[in-house]
Amino acid sequence: MTTTPDDTFTLKGADGAVITGDVYLPDADSPPLVIVIHGFKGFKDWGCFPWIGRTLADNGLAAAVMNLSHNGVGANPETFERLDLFERDTWSKRVFDVRQVIEGAQHSLLTGKNQPNPARLGLMGHSMGGGLALLMAAKDSRVRSVITLAGVNRPNRIPMDQAAPALKALGHVPIENGRTGQIMPVGQEFFDDLKQNETAFDVQAAAAKLDASWLLIHGAEDETVPLEEAHDLLERAGENARLLTIERAGHTFGATHPFQGATPELVQAIDAAVAHFKRTL
Repeated sequence: MTTTPDDTFTLKGADGAVITGDVYLPDADSPPLVIVIHGFKGFKDWGCFPWIGRTLADNGLAAAVMNLSHNGVGANPETFERLDLFERDTWSKRVFDVRQVIEGAQHSLLTGKNQPNPARLGLMGHSMGGGLALLMAAKDSRVRSVITLAGVNRPNRIPMDQAAPALKALGHVPIENGRTGQIMPVGQEFFDDLKQNETAFDVQAAAAKLDASWLLIHGAEDETVPLEEAHDLLERAGENARLLTIERAGHTFGATHPFQGATPELVQAIDAAVAHFKRTL
């Protein structure tokens, strides 16, 4: 399977930074569109995301796999060389970026080739991106279907009793990237934004108000976002939501970067995602 995208797009993101994306297209007229959102310390070319994009397209779904504008990736698509952007990232900027891609889809700005149908729109996000997809789907009635892959149930996972001393001493909270060894700074703006917009970024409240069809997919052995968080969201959701638990699966369903091929757990997750979107879009 080739994971080379069929097209690419660039849009103006939050604070004038750049949103980049890859588009994977099926051999079908006016297919449904799924926007795929990476997680914290993630990017569109990480591990399995190109494989996910191509797998969706091979099953009749157009996929737009995006880079959030402040994820820290620069001209090199696989390295965090813009940690200055990463330090200034906020939930407000993430929401702005996803809205830009949704609007871009509405105005045929994502591809000059076979246009997806913007009225058949789904969102799929991993980890932090799952929480973001949920927030956006609850805000925007144009989103008909959503999938959260190992999705978070709250917008901040950094305890403030740990963050406050670092912010006072350094002006940011240093987070180590286990893969690259880089120290990635989370700036004061991130915490200020959450404090000022607590209601807007309440992931649990979004679960309770969501009208779109929703599939939560979570690994039973998720070491980063415990399965209990998926159960918490499901308990708040309406009858439009259901949970698929993948046994023996961790946070990335066995995927690594560089990508070493799809694991049985990842295949199970994405097969379920494909079936969900084909049924609901």
